[in-house]
Amino acid sequence: MTEPKRIWWARPRKLVALERPGGGGRSHRPDRRAEEIEYLKDAGVRTVVSIMPTRHNLAAYEEAGLGWEHHPLDDKPGEDAVGDIVARLHTLTRKPGAVAIHANRYTDVVAGICAVHLYETRGTHPQEALEAAEEAGLVVTEESERIAWL
Repeated sequence: MTEPKRIWWARPRKLVALERPGGGGRSHRPDRRAEEIEYLKDAGVRTVVSIMPTRHNLAAYEEAGLGWEHHPLDDKPGEDAVGDIVARLHTLTRKPGAVAIHANRYTDVVAGICAVHLYETRGTHPQEALEAAEEAGLVVTEESERIAWL
């Protein structure tokens, strides 16, 4: 079991943001994916939300017994798309267990989405959330900041 390389527990035991288990793009490794999915299960994740435009990994989540949702977003999602994902995370995190959210290789969009979620549910200042995400290993960019302030 291997902890994912870029992972941030935005809400410990409730919401985790990470890069795609197994890595993204050409660096994706199925053996790494299996180990990282096992890590997520052991950490209490019960549902994975993928915002990738493709359906990669979804069958692996199902085979591992995890619930999953696919909400494809582009690299620069608008306010409505971000609002829909944040609302869905709010609903999913009310249930027992944790929720994982990922894109492909890049973590800037998920960092921004989680920052919005934390602001709406916990009153955490978006900049504070993004700093925590970056400290945990996620890549925070101007896009993360744009999303966090939508």
